Amino acid sequence: MRKFVAVCMCFAIVASTMLVSGCISSDDDSDTEKKGTVSFALPPWPGVTVKTEVVKQILEEKGYTIEKNTLDAGIVYAEMAEGNIDVLLAGWLPVTHQDYWALYGDSLEQVNINIPSTWLGIAVPTYVYEQGVTSIYDLETYADEFDNRIVGIEPGAGIMASTTTAIDVYGLDSITLQSSSTPAMMAEVDSSINDEEWIAFTIWEPHSAFARFDVQKLEDPEEVYGGGDVVYTIAREGFSEDFPEVYAFLQNFAVDPDDQSGWILRYSDEGVDPEVVASEWIEENRDLVDSWWPS
Repeated sequence: MRKFVAVCMCFAIVASTMLVSGCISSDDDSDTEKKGTVSFALPPWPGVTVKTEVVKQILEEKGYTIEKNTLDAGIVYAEMAEGNIDVLLAGWLPVTHQDYWALYGDSLEQVNINIPSTWLGIAVPTYVYEQGVTSIYDLETYADEFDNRIVGIEPGAGIMASTTTAIDVYGLDSITLQSSSTPAMMAEVDSSINDEEWIAFTIWEPHSAFARFDVQKLEDPEEVYGGGDVVYTIAREGFSEDFPEVYAFLQNFAVDPDDQSGWILRYSDEGVDPEVVASEWIEENRDLVDSWWPS
């Protein structure tokens, strides 16, 4: 009988411990749930991949749950306008994403500029540039040398739409735009430069290509690509009311272009996991990260 009572008491203690543990866990879940879930759009570009991971880890430290939605840029804007996604950290304006903004901007908000200066257009290896290809106009003259193509990235990217316009504006009748992906484009550039072949490709800055390869930007005298975009943090309508603390943080969040180029180099070129790139950068820049958070 004593053994039975002792066993029952042990069981009661264990059950009580489990119940208390369960309550603690439930309270933690409740606190996290009170913070809520914020969804981020993630176009398949290396810079915004790491940038979003940086923001994700910072917000998770504050108790938020973060979702990432990998979609082409055009779909991103449509989904945000419908209220299905909260935030995009890669709004290239006023030129590159102007068509998307014209369609969906009434339902979106430009929260803050998170990259203050950019460039985008077409580039060639320096050994090609030195042969006289210094302007987009020159691509038609040397079309055969370029295998009658410009190597591009994902078809939904704004730079692809701008390049389609450039082909028309600059009279590149012998040139076609080859869509692929950002990693595939970089692989072609790498291979072509190693073999000293001619290649023209779409590219933007900040990007690791300018650190990794000896390449030159082609002149854009007609300013098809604009005078240089800035990169906005964009939020869906009503986000500031739903997540005022996160909104205030995003109003402060801004990145040095050199930092983003470094992220791209480590992730896209050196193969370091974006979670590692982000966590290491956060720890090395803790004072800056803390300054972004609303006091």
